[in-house]
Amino acid sequence: MRRSMTKVKQFTFPIKKGVLSLINDKFEGKKVLNYKGNNLKKEYVIYLIYYIVKETDEEVNAVDLSSKILRKNFIDKYKPYLSYLEEIGLILLVSQYLVGSHPNMYGVMNDYYRLEKGYIKFKINDVILLKKVNSGNKEYNKEHLQKKRYCEKVRYHLVKSFNSNLEMDIEGATNEVSTFDKKNYEVNIRMVHEYDTKAWKYSIKKETDNRLHTNITGTNNKLLKYITYKNKKLSEVDIKTSQPLLMYVILKNIFDDSLNNESTIFLEKKLGVELLGKIKSNGIDFEELDNFGDVILNKDLYNYLVSRVKIKKDNNEYYYYYYEKKKNNDESNKKYEYFDSKRDLIKSCVMRALYRGKGDEITLIKNKFKSIFNVADLINKHKKISESKSNLSHVLQSFEAHVLLDLIAKDISVKHKDIPLFSKHDSLITYKSTIDEVRDFT
Repeated sequence: MRRSMTKVKQFTFPIKKGVLSLINDKFEGKKVLNYKGNNLKKEYVIYLIYYIVKETDEEVNAVDLSSKILRKNFIDKYKPYLSYLEEIGLILLVSQYLVGSHPNMYGVMNDYYRLEKGYIKFKINDVILLKKVNSGNKEYNKEHLQKKRYCEKVRYHLVKSFNSNLEMDIEGATNEVSTFDKKNYEVNIRMVHEYDTKAWKYSIKKETDNRLHTNITGTNNKLLKYITYKNKKLSEVDIKTSQPLLMYVILKNIFDDSLNNESTIFLEKKLGVELLGKIKSNGIDFEELDNFGDVILNKDLYNYLVSRVKIKKDNNEYYYYYYEKKKNNDESNKKYEYFDSKRDLIKSCVMRALYRGKGDEITLIKNKFKSIFNVADLINKHKKISESKSNLSHVLQSFEAHVLLDLIAKDISVKHKDIPLFSKHDSLITYKSTIDEVRDFT
């Protein structure tokens, strides 16, 4: 009787040329290496370094590798493989397991980044490893599928063009990336691989910035020139939405009773009943708010404040401000910030004023628009309304995403049905030939 065979799904991944060359040399062309009494399989070694690099958190330059994670995504007897990668100088144990805190954390060594650049597609043939990889990918893909479906439900107009028509000049992009420094090289060459394999991904971080995060948003600006849609060049248009402008629009929506639109509903949900009640009870100086809006929309807020705020200048002709920053022992410590122009200094001070910063210049700025900055302070001091560190930052970024992605971009997609439309934080990307039409619309 013939036994039925279940075909195992193949898995191919990009591995650095230098890594492959190093491991091939260490294994002396063989598939198995005896290491301290353990028979290590070359495929497993290559996949593990790929997995560690892929999962490394860029902010801390390390990855959590608990026994549970490794047994689930790699193999049960993983320890000799980690030990071997440490011995050949590719990874390092940067933080040991701490009960109730974190598992072992591994980082990628500098020697890895010094190896020959360029990537080779590596195919796994080992059935046992393939089953582990596919099992892990199945759960990973399920989670990402849920995120993608949510995006398709609420921002379909910005994700519908992630298909086979979206292409990258892989050779040109790879040559461009080869000029980047070692860390930027690793991040961006993986991005090039995503375009090559059409591994489209998109998600919305509702609890932080409300932005749409896609392959496009993660693409380095220098690589945008290599991207086409239906073989047509793409171009980018910035939507100028400064934080003071967003603050003005938010306050208009809150205090102008004649306004009842999608934005007022969005703000009611974002701020919540308690905080919104506090803001309305605090009130606003309507004359001041109108002046604030007029300066932002018809003049230049920062130049306007330059002529109204006393600015300090040092002997080297640099403009500066300072603020007191207390140390742990309550000793005062002055922090100085230097600028080439008055306008740059004022711009920095306005940002600090919005986020509870201190200093002489900041106090003067707050006094010019007292009721507006009172509302900013009230939002900042309120109990946390999101996972973001700052309440106001969360509100402004979320509102910006709402205006740009849910209102402006959606209207463009309705009017221009036949063009692709992508977002990249505070800008929109479409055909270079129709960029002026999109710009006029915004």
